[in-house]
Amino acid sequence: MTLLSVESLTAGYGGISVVRDANIYVDSGEIVALLGANGAGKTTLLHTIAGLIPEISGDISVSGKKVNGWPTHRIIQQGLSLLPENRGIFFQLTVAENLRLYQRKSGSVSVLDILEYLPALGALLDRKAGLLSGGEQQMLSLGCRFIADPKLMMIDEMSLGLAPIIFQRMLPVLSRFVVDRGVGVLLVEQHVDMALNFASRGYVLNHGEITFSGSTRELQHQRQFLEASYMGSTKQAE
Repeated sequence: MTLLSVESLTAGYGGISVVRDANIYVDSGEIVALLGANGAGKTTLLHTIAGLIPEISGDISVSGKKVNGWPTHRIIQQGLSLLPENRGIFFQLTVAENLRLYQRKSGSVSVLDILEYLPALGALLDRKAGLLSGGEQQMLSLGCRFIADPKLMMIDEMSLGLAPIIFQRMLPVLSRFVVDRGVGVLLVEQHVDMALNFASRGYVLNHGEITFSGSTRELQHQRQFLEASYMGSTKQAE
């Protein structure tokens, strides 16, 4: 099942386009990497899909329903969950309170289920989120998205502020959740090699335009193109 379909999407701010004519899809049970240099438009694209920014033109469908013009809370009800750069947790609340806040009443994911995926949170349930380390906060942020029982997750720079080894430990947890629950994931990530190892397909966004769409195996063999994209080159994939 296609959980996300973006067709000919142009998005930006104040009528000025940042992303132009983007076409992206994410199916159930797959991780799709969205790569590109800082300023390429990746976060703008995610925020537009989530309804935080109105699209300029094009179509967005989540779980089979066109969501153009929908407020964010209605898109979330379609099964979308966004993990933003700032982690989106409440620092004044405990770990357990954060999890309960995100838990869907009708959802099938419990706190005990979250501790199966992220057992390190078990000893931290009564600790306020603001007192956690960066890695613990990111684990909590991931757990909050899991417990929301999503169909589609969009993750914006999960590695931000983390040591690479900590981020490397989280990716298998994400992959396991995807396989177990049939979730689709659109993953924006600066740790390119790690993202490519866990994603099945990838897109490269360069200067607001998608310059590559295909398997991550194919992208791994185009290092020169990928490196040029992060240097701001307009070179297209071969």
